[in-house]
Parts: sequence; structure tokens; C-alpha cells
Amino acid sequence: MSDKLNAWLRKSFECECGNRHEVPIRRIVIERGAIDQVAGYVKEAGYGEVTLVADDRTNHAAGEKLCALLKAAQVKVSVSVIRENAMGEVAADEEAIVQVLLDTPLSSQMLVAVGAGTVHDIVRFVAHRTKRPFLSVPTAPSVDGFASVGAPLIVRGFKQTIPASAPQAIFADLALLAEAPQAMIAAGLGDMLGKHTSLADWSLGRVLLSEHYCELSARLTLEAVELCTAHLSEIAQRTDLGLLRLMEGLILSGLSMLLVGHSRPASGAEHHLSHYWEMVLLQQRRRALLHGAKVGVATVLMAQRYQALLGITADEAAVRLAQSEVPSRLTDAERIRQAYGDMAEQVIAENFPASGTALDAYALKARIVEKWGDVQATARAVPTPEQLMAWLKAVQGPVTPEQLGVEPALVEASLQDALFVRNRFTILRLQRQLGN
Repeated sequence: MSDKLNAWLRKSFECECGNRHEVPIRRIVIERGAIDQVAGYVKEAGYGEVTLVADDRTNHAAGEKLCALLKAAQVKVSVSVIRENAMGEVAADEEAIVQVLLDTPLSSQMLVAVGAGTVHDIVRFVAHRTKRPFLSVPTAPSVDGFASVGAPLIVRGFKQTIPASAPQAIFADLALLAEAPQAMIAAGLGDMLGKHTSLADWSLGRVLLSEHYCELSARLTLEAVELCTAHLSEIAQRTDLGLLRLMEGLILSGLSMLLVGHSRPASGAEHHLSHYWEMVLLQQRRRALLHGAKVGVATVLMAQRYQALLGITADEAAVRLAQSEVPSRLTDAERIRQAYGDMAEQVIAENFPASGTALDAYALKARIVEKWGDVQATARAVPTPEQLMAWLKAVQGPVTPEQLGVEPALVEASLQDALFVRNRFTILRLQRQLGN
């Protein structure tokens, strides 16, 4: 068990941020042979019947073995192998959710997720809605969502994160992770590098909108990404130490979200671009791209925008703010309808919730001028685009939209309209205020 993670298990405490934090996870094992410990844990925890959920690839890679181990331990097992969609892919959407619900007997006491991000998102949601615990058995170190409570799902074509539940335990077998495709390992690092810009976006929200901010969660997130970049060569070589540190980083990032109950520490504008690209590709019936690969490339794009802030003086910012258009609900709603088509009403609801309070655009502009020094301090904390690209190249990850397979027109559209994917203040919304 990782000492870095062990310290967080089953913790409940009052934080200096003013909130109470809860970590319900009971056990985290990251080592060779971790999969062999799952059945013992299930028996020890008192569960006699489980449903194992995987896709076709992860079922062959680990699900079949785990099923045999569980049955040998006298645990009754039902299996749900999530079917591919028309594009030949497994998606975390309504169809997959219904399949897992139908495949899970009423007598099943626990779900076991065997896979990477998509399988976990589906299981996390189903477990939460059916009030069952679930176990996490990652098959690739590709995303930071293993320990988190949010389930990013595609609902009627719109990517949204729905509150769900954290796993009761995580068993990450290094031997299994070492067999993951290099692209998925690179995606894991890409997802981690996105924390640099997500933390900067969260800082902007705190400085400019007095958004609630947890220093502990932010520090934990930064520690997670630095743990990965400090072991870049080992990750690139797929050594046990490298895979251990990458998984520790991914899980620590998930814990940072678990602490605050939302994804703000680990998801900012870089994720909004990723989600926008995903939704457009889905609409166009094109094959999906790895989440972490998209996030890595989008992080470089957002770092370029943070770097650009350093060349703007406070006086220049004041002039730009005075000259820029003041958005309104009416104009934004029309813009959303043009950009999002059939998904528009969901996006409008996200940006203008019925219980929301209208933001005073003029007060925000004045605040930006007043806090310009803090804005630039936030920008200086973001690694340069060149540094981010070097880290991605070290693990053979894509560094440009072209390498990723995202065309210039889609990139430009996302830079203009991905800000509406979530109702959060990010560098994209700041740039809009500045007239960009």
C-alpha cells in the first residue's frame, strides 16, 4: 500500500477552508499482484454476490481472471460486458448505463469496475443510483477519476459530470498496468498536466469572484502532478516505480476532488475544450479520442493564453475591458444555440441555472482591473507551453491539435464556445472579458 495514499483512507476532518472533508475509501493497493487481493477483500467485507463490469478488452485483460478468483473464493459473480456503440467504442452514455442496470441482479451486493475511465464512470453512476458500493480495478493509468465522486457522462449528446460515489477500495495491479498501450499511459500524464491550468482557473475564480477555495485540495493536486513530472523517465520506460508514481498522482488528484465534492481542483478550461471536442466528434459520428490526450493538448493551448496575460499591463487591461462587449443572457443564449445545436437547451440550463444569481458584468470588469497583479501572479505559476510540450513528448504523447487529430476549425470553435461547457470562471471567460 502506498504511504502517500494510506494517510488519507477513511479520514473525516474539519478543514481550514471551513468545510468538513470526508474520504470514504477503505483500501488502496498499488503493486504487482494487487488483483489477487480483490476476492479476499470482498469476502472480508462480507459480500457474497457481486457484479463485475468491464468492456470486451478489459474483460479479457483482467475481468475473466478476476471472475475466476472471486468464484474460487465462493463469491457469486454476474458479469456485464459493456457493448460497443455504432462507432465500435464503449461510451459512458444512457445505453451503457441501462445495460449495466439490466445486467445487475437485484441480489447483487457490490459492483466491481474493471477497466479505465469509461468503465469507471458508468459503474460509479450505477453504484450511486442503486445504493451499492463498488470496487475499482484499473486496467490502465489513463485518467484521474478512479478515486473521485463525479461521473462524466454523455446525456442526450451533452457531456456533463453528475455527482456519484467514490469506490470503497482500489486495487491497481502494476503488472496489468504495464500491459496498457503507451497511448493510455501518455494520456494519464496528459490528464495530470491539466492540473496546472485547472488550478490556475480555480485561483482566478477565487481572486475575481470570491469563489470558495480549499488550499489543502489545491496543494494535494499540485503535489500529485509534481509527483508525476518528477518521475517522467520512469513513466516513459513503464517501470514499476514510474507506473506506481503515475497511479499515485492520478489517485491523489481524484482525492483532491473527493475532498471538496466537485472537480474544480482538477478540471478547468483544458477539460472544457476536451469535452467540446468529444461532443462534436460524437455528433459527426467520428471516433473518440483518449480523454487524457485531449486534455494534454488543450493544456498547452490554455498555457499559451495564460502566458499572453503576462504581456498585458494593468492599464492595457483596463482599456481592453472598457472596450469589450458586455455579454447578456439573451446574447449568450443565442450564441449557445448557434454553437451547440440540439444540445443548446442543456447548455443554457448549465450556464443560467434557475436558482442562479446574475453576475454584474461591470463589477467583474472593475474587479479584474483591481486584481490584475493577482491575475498575472496566477499566470506566472503556469508552466510554459514549451515545458508542457516537452513533458508530453517524453512519454510519446501528442502535443498539438494536428497530432491529436483535431482540425483547426474545431480548435477555433472550441476556443470561442467551450467556455459554455461548464458554468465556471476560467481563462477562456477572462479572455472574453478582455475582448479576445
